[in-house]
Amino acid sequence: MNRKIASRTLVCFVLSIFYLTTAVMAQDADLTSLVKGLQKQMSDLQAMVSAQKAEIQELKAKGAQIQMAPRGVEATPPMSEAEFKQRLGDATGGADKWLKDLKFSGDLRLRYEAFHLNGNTAATTSEPDRNRFRFRLRYGFEKKFNDEMKVGFSMASGEKMGSTGYNIDPVSTNQSLNNDFNFKNIWIEKAYATYTPDWSKVSLSDGLRSDGIEITAGKFNNPFEKGSIDMIWDRDLKPEGVYEKIEGLLLKTENLRLKTYGILGQFVLKESGTTGTKDANLFAYQSGLNPVFYVPGLDRPVDALSAISVYNYQNYARAANWYIDGASQANGNPSYDANILSARNFNILGFYQEINFYPHGIPVKPFAEFARNMSNHSGLSAATPNNSMQGGEDAWSLGLAVGKLQKKGDWQASYQYKYIGANSVVGAFNDSDFGGYNYGGTDKAGSVIKLGYNLTNYLMLNGACFLVRPITQRDTTTNGMQPDQSVTRFQMDMTWKF
Repeated sequence: MNRKIASRTLVCFVLSIFYLTTAVMAQDADLTSLVKGLQKQMSDLQAMVSAQKAEIQELKAKGAQIQMAPRGVEATPPMSEAEFKQRLGDATGGADKWLKDLKFSGDLRLRYEAFHLNGNTAATTSEPDRNRFRFRLRYGFEKKFNDEMKVGFSMASGEKMGSTGYNIDPVSTNQSLNNDFNFKNIWIEKAYATYTPDWSKVSLSDGLRSDGIEITAGKFNNPFEKGSIDMIWDRDLKPEGVYEKIEGLLLKTENLRLKTYGILGQFVLKESGTTGTKDANLFAYQSGLNPVFYVPGLDRPVDALSAISVYNYQNYARAANWYIDGASQANGNPSYDANILSARNFNILGFYQEINFYPHGIPVKPFAEFARNMSNHSGLSAATPNNSMQGGEDAWSLGLAVGKLQKKGDWQASYQYKYIGANSVVGAFNDSDFGGYNYGGTDKAGSVIKLGYNLTNYLMLNGACFLVRPITQRDTTTNGMQPDQSVTRFQMDMTWKF
């Protein structure tokens, strides 16, 4: 009996040990599985941290700026415009006020030019065929103080100098590459102030409107270029004095806008300062009508301009007022002697017409101008008679331009014919390229062909050909007129604007 009890007790003990061992082993397996799971999570977390570190390093390498606000602190708001201006003003000492509405502009032109002359022996000997390289540099500023007032100035190159060092060429800003690397001249091209009063801007009923009055004084761009071409005014010429201009709208309908303008100019030519010699001045007037209207079949409206001008020169033709620093500026205007020009006076009446239209989107502009010196009383002294030098009071031009140079890829081609009588306009102020390589002037006729292309928005390539012949036939330079010669002139330009 005792053996049975002992045997049963031993069996129960063994079974208990086996059960306990099995439970412990099961718990160890669960623990092992838990540890492995924690290890995997730790490994994944480390991989995530490493990836984030790599991304941060990449952002830093790219220059990214990451702003993180400290815990519990809000991010700083962006700087306001007022605060920025205040800080800029403090940093520049108030100079930022001058930077506002301050414009800088200019251009650099490089030119190759070739001439072939045909004429009498004396003319072609004194001025043989020629190849030359030139440049033009212009730069300046314009400061707008408010809606009513602005001032500006600019500098420009130029090479012709008189006996006392003055520039004696008011119609050219070119410099020739010459004279053994010598330094080149720079001159004041413009210096002006413009006033546009707000009270002059008035709107009335039925579309009638005044766009305001403009008053400019000093040395400035020529306001009379708008209703004329270079037959009268070279595009480099900058008048001196005062002008007043008013523009407005006369009529506005669904298919028509009729604009108008008027210009008055009071210009100083020569303040002689010599006893018995009167000062020379120019009083100029121009008015124009600018209708803009729609024509069936055209996508864009037709833009036309009709202008009439009067240029009243006072005392210019007398007492050598056409001389600059001892050099004559007659440039084709004949003279009796050294004291008076053959025309006696210049009172020029001019008419100009242009039409701008856009067939198939291409700009096309035909234009024409006619001018007559109403005060011409030409003739020469009995000692040097030459009837061919009398008359010559008329000048006229016809032309056509196709295309327009404004942006990259734009092109323009043009043709112009000009006839400029010896006494018709002032030879000192018209196109200096229409003739020999030292002058333009009057007593000439011929054709001008031009072609241009915009390589970029700021770089232009232009070519020109001038085929010019004399109107008056003569063997030598007589009474201030230029030599009898025909000129073929080629130009190739590259112009950078900035």
